[in-house]
Amino acid sequence: MQRSTSEAALLRLAATLRDSGYQFVTPTPATHGQVNGRPGNAWARGVEDVFGWSRPFCDGVLAPGVVALMEEAGVLAPAGVGWRSLVRLSSLGGRLFLHSAYPTDAADAVFFGPDTYRFAAALEAHLATRQAPVHRAVDIGCGAGPGAVLIALARPRAEVLAVDINDAALSVRPRTSLGIA
Repeated sequence: MQRSTSEAALLRLAATLRDSGYQFVTPTPATHGQVNGRPGNAWARGVEDVFGWSRPFCDGVLAPGVVALMEEAGVLAPAGVGWRSLVRLSSLGGRLFLHSAYPTDAADAVFFGPDTYRFAAALEAHLATRQAPVHRAVDIGCGAGPGAVLIALARPRAEVLAVDINDAALSVRPRTSLGIA
C-alpha cells in the first residue's frame, strides 16, 4: 500500500515520540478540561502537554524536527502566538495510539479515553481465558483502533478488520497500527 507524504510523516512523528519514551494515559474529557484550566496550564511546557493535554505551545517547547514532522503530517495549527497539535497520542499496553486533539467536539473526532482502557482490559481478559483460535475478528466502530490491534497481537494468525463509518478513524492510524511497540 502506497502511503501519502503526510501519512509517512505522521508515522515518523509517532515513532519519534515512541523512541523518546513519550507516554500519556488519557483521562476523561471533564478531567482534561479541569487540569488544562488550572493556573499555569494554559500553554505547554513539554511534549506530554502538546500531544497528551492538547495545549498550545511556543517555539522551543518541541524539538525542531518534531515540529517539522507535524507540519509535514498536516497536524500543526496556529494558536494565538504559537501552535497546537491537531492530534494526540495515548499509551496503551506499551503502544501509542493516535486520536483527535482535545476538545473532541468535531463531528469526525476520533475518541480515546477511559472507556478505551476499560474495553482493552475486558478484551485482553477475554483473550487470556479463551485459548480457542480466532480466525476472523472485526472491531466495529474501531475509532483509534486499539481493539483491532490487541486482537491482532494476541492472535497473529487471525484476519482482523478495523472498520468505522468515520473516515478520520480510517486514515493512517488503523491501517498501520500506530499501536507501535
